[in-house]
Amino acid sequence: MQLAELLAWSQSKISKIETGRQNPESAEIMKWTRACGREDAATDLINRLNELESMWVAWKDQLHHGHSGVQARIAREEKQVRVFRGYEPMIIPGLFQTPDYAHAVLEGANRKNRSTSDLEAAVQQRIHRQDVLYRRDKNFRYIIAEAALHHRRGDRETMAAQMDRLITLSRLSNVSLGIIPFDSSPPYLPNHGFWIRDESSVVVETISAELTLSHPIEVEQYLHVFQMASSGACFNDKARALIGHAVRQDGV
Repeated sequence: MQLAELLAWSQSKISKIETGRQNPESAEIMKWTRACGREDAATDLINRLNELESMWVAWKDQLHHGHSGVQARIAREEKQVRVFRGYEPMIIPGLFQTPDYAHAVLEGANRKNRSTSDLEAAVQQRIHRQDVLYRRDKNFRYIIAEAALHHRRGDRETMAAQMDRLITLSRLSNVSLGIIPFDSSPPYLPNHGFWIRDESSVVVETISAELTLSHPIEVEQYLHVFQMASSGACFNDKARALIGHAVRQDGV
């Protein structure tokens, strides 16, 4: 007897689940495994599905309550983190952004997501998140590519203020800001940004979704890549010199 007949489902539903075009509900997984004589596998399959669904969250689903809701959720999560590591190839990290720079970034995100969400409230929430930078029980290790200093977000005044903000934050005792120069050749240079929270999870933003990776092997790989990228970065006075060079070169 065909599986579709045993389950009293359409063949198209069976096909969509088998090919990953439709996720089954927990009750459907239990029914499926029972029909196959493998009811013992139901709990493991349900747990795996829940883990996968929590890893990948589409922006269209997150933005139902606007960008401010996303920023508030991130702020709650960051309260639990002690060591922050981040890499960005083309943008200043959110925790280091000025209000005007954050406005330009989130405005671009709104255009990309075809959203008209609460931009000003989202900027305020992002800036409010930065209070965590002054917590001495937390440590921040960020690496950015030199291109992020030159890629303009907003007008010249916005970029000038953002560069000044970077210099100020780079002097905090619990902040390590590294900049990978254009002429540096680290062992490996990642093509996309990522954030490592302690040594327990990694967050990656794609065009369509936010990924949260928590498998130990994946976290270890990102930690390894972060170390390789860091080996090609300049820190302290050398990093601040690169920021000053960007200001002079770009006329900001």
